[in-house]
Amino acid sequence: MFLRVVVFYGLTWFFLMLLGGIQQATGLLPPQIGLAQWGPGIAALLMLVIFRKDGHKILFFSKDTPIIRYVYALLIPVGIGLVVLLISSWLPMAKSEPQAIYDSLGLILLWLPLGAIGEEIGWRGYLNKMLDRRLRGLISALLVGLLWMPIHISFFAQGPVFISFLTLSIISWSIVIYALVQDTGFSVILAALFHLSINLTNLLFLDVIYETTFMMVNATVWAIVAAIIVLMKRELYLGSK
Repeated sequence: MFLRVVVFYGLTWFFLMLLGGIQQATGLLPPQIGLAQWGPGIAALLMLVIFRKDGHKILFFSKDTPIIRYVYALLIPVGIGLVVLLISSWLPMAKSEPQAIYDSLGLILLWLPLGAIGEEIGWRGYLNKMLDRRLRGLISALLVGLLWMPIHISFFAQGPVFISFLTLSIISWSIVIYALVQDTGFSVILAALFHLSINLTNLLFLDVIYETTFMMVNATVWAIVAAIIVLMKRELYLGSK
């Protein structure tokens, strides 16, 4: 298992840098379009070839998944985002106007679903599903969240406090996604829908998303939600394998 995690993560970073370099060199896409988001997905597909004897299968869509699960995947990030928006409106924050993002908003909206699928093929479709065979649910979700966080490299300049709360946010997302997809065979489409909803909801916060105060609020609210879900589903997260 350890070897597979290391190889997958190494391949992920290779393709992140390769795709990011191609995008930067060609200049065909604005920097807000994360072509590198397909790094984890390509790495996962390559893992199926390298370790084909594992018999690992990435499930894109489960026909047995109830429709309400897709509704949850869409609405949970929106609901939590509105709570964060309400709390943030009461706090003083320095705001900016990310004009470059607004100028490319149409292209960004077209890309977001593809980017979410590209990431979730890797994070949930391959990595979380592979880890879940050996580790307790909470541990596998935490590990995926920790490995998922460093690819958000554009936020690193905001300092250690910001990064700490960003890490808490991403781990919390990973825990919540786990509850949605674990019994579906780690459906990529379901996970991508949740991922897409997070990204769309974050458009509400473009003017404050790099503010440490905002990230503290965001992380705290998400961490509370994740903790509640773990308590409600103890057997899923803490049961032995």
